[in-house]
Amino acid sequence: MLNKLLIPARAIALGVVLSTASLPAAADSVSDAKLDELQKKLDQSMKMIEALAARVKELEAHTSTATVAAAPAPDPQRLQAVEQKVAQIETANATRQSDDSGLPIHGFADVNTGNYNLYFPYFKGTNVGSLDLYLTPKIGDSVVTLAELIFETGPDGTVGTDLERFQIGYQFNDQATVWVGRFHTPYGYVNTALHHGVWLADALRRPKFANFEDKGGVMPAHTTGVWVTGALREDNGKFLYDFYTGNGQRIMGGIVDMQNGGNEHGAAMFGSRLSYQFIGGAADGLLVGVNGFTDKVNDDNPVTPALIRLNMVGAYAVYDTDTWEHIIEAYSFRDKNLNGAPGTLQSEMWFAQFAYRARWGVPYIRYERANLDQADPYFNEQTFGASYYRSALGVRFDINAKSSIKFEVAHTRNTDDRPATDYRPSDAEIGLPQQFNEILAQYAVRF
Repeated sequence: MLNKLLIPARAIALGVVLSTASLPAAADSVSDAKLDELQKKLDQSMKMIEALAARVKELEAHTSTATVAAAPAPDPQRLQAVEQKVAQIETANATRQSDDSGLPIHGFADVNTGNYNLYFPYFKGTNVGSLDLYLTPKIGDSVVTLAELIFETGPDGTVGTDLERFQIGYQFNDQATVWVGRFHTPYGYVNTALHHGVWLADALRRPKFANFEDKGGVMPAHTTGVWVTGALREDNGKFLYDFYTGNGQRIMGGIVDMQNGGNEHGAAMFGSRLSYQFIGGAADGLLVGVNGFTDKVNDDNPVTPALIRLNMVGAYAVYDTDTWEHIIEAYSFRDKNLNGAPGTLQSEMWFAQFAYRARWGVPYIRYERANLDQADPYFNEQTFGASYYRSALGVRFDINAKSSIKFEVAHTRNTDDRPATDYRPSDAEIGLPQQFNEILAQYAVRF
């Protein structure tokens, strides 16, 4: 219908154009009356063209409206499915991994130098710290996993591999998560908050007694077993809890071992930690807690094997804000030698660290003390189980959000002069100085 109307309109317009083009030639041979008649016809033609043009616009508008009205409405479910698919594609492109087989990998690395080795003070110079790969495979909404694989150099320069943590858990909600596997023993603050990646801590290193077992620490920093943890939110803070049990540990080669494959005597380790974190108000950033564990520890001494009942209770407080980081931890041991003379063997250790987070860096100061009963086989059989005190002063500078440089000066004095035994060389034989001053530097990154 629209095309039929347009054809006459075009014909009329063509005729008018031709007529107009012939007007100058005809003006010389026709009279003025004839010209007036032609002018009237031209005016009538122009009015007709304008009317036809208006009608064509009206019909076009009507046809467009009818077409839109006749089109089928989109399916809401179909649109939602398309939107979800687009979102999945965008997420996959952003993370370069699929939803089902995603394997987020993070890591830490550090290099240290100083007049003494960072963890083994009978060596000096530069040492490669560790390459720490931190994996959190995605299994599902409630199933959580964590694996931490570390490549590190020992005192003899060889590179060793250690599966520091391997945990599989089920998260019911924020109030309860159950983990099984090898995990960091939940005591104090440092052992679970500041992991193997040294970039995490403001200080260059952990307190000596609270370090990991193969880095001079004297406590069971790892446990293989079951761990239940959670948080209960209140108006002014959170109540945090941890309960765990695992394999009884063993002293092997002068180092505490968590017995990943089980233990000989079949006894288990039990422990708990209860704490409260203040949120808001004048105490915002304050965390206080108590903890304890009991464990039956044996050794690899072939001459006089020992079996020790380890009993520890402790307390800690942390004030962590944008400006301050203050940490205090204290531990008390009341052990019993189950294969030796009866009685309680008492030992204590504690440290206090205070740090100020300035714009230019993080200066800190720390004092640590360990008074370890050498009649207790648990401490006496460990390579670094001597009593000591240490004072340290350090600073951290952040190069960017993923790298930092730290410096520390420290003085350490071992207060036990331990002679050699049939299962451990003397401190002098292994090159452990009785007292020494350290100047240390560390370059640490995360990725």
